[in-house]
Amino acid sequence: MKQILIPIAAAATLCLTACNEDRTPKLADIGDTMSWAMGENVARTLTETPVFDIDKEIFIKAVQHTLDGKEQPLSEETYTQAMAQLMDMARLQQMKEANLSRQNVDKLQEEYFKQLTARNPKIKKHESGFYYEVLKEGHGRKAKYGDNVNFDYRSFLMLTGAPFDQTYGQREPISHVVGKPMFQGLVDGLQLMNPGSTYRFYFPYQLAFGENGSNGIPGYTPLIYEVEFHTFI
Repeated sequence: MKQILIPIAAAATLCLTACNEDRTPKLADIGDTMSWAMGENVARTLTETPVFDIDKEIFIKAVQHTLDGKEQPLSEETYTQAMAQLMDMARLQQMKEANLSRQNVDKLQEEYFKQLTARNPKIKKHESGFYYEVLKEGHGRKAKYGDNVNFDYRSFLMLTGAPFDQTYGQREPISHVVGKPMFQGLVDGLQLMNPGSTYRFYFPYQLAFGENGSNGIPGYTPLIYEVEFHTFI
């Protein structure tokens, strides 16, 4: 919501004349182009975040009225209350959208895992909620929390199969302590493995980067990780 409110006055000022014209104005120079882009950005944001139906005429008049230094129809108290209410409405809208995203992904994950286990009986479910397949058995003891381990991996977006990240051919194998800062699915998954083993993990978003996402991965994103465990360090 902060992103919506802060640039509104500046953007509305720059496009004030254009907003009152039916025809698209000619943009003569870079200043005009930047002014239009700023106004368009604000309008897109307001359109894509429908907190309530904005009265465009009142909105433009409020900007013009304020810039002209005229007496405001709202008292400072009423203005503060209205802004607080607007922020509350925006937060509520964001919560509704997040809940809808979660419900949609939950259904997609459930169907994906149902089909996955039906196609491949070798797929197992871990008690924490992710699924995994042993591609290659290793040897020796399994890793435990706090061990320093060395491994390669490749990862994919689970619902689309699109590649996401990997060490192979891009950087050296990972040397890392089993535990934080790792997402919970990988912490639990590595503790199933021993040196020389290769596993494929199917992590629901709850056990991956969660609702907030991380490092270019948006929230509510389930992931596939294929991990080749080399050795303890």
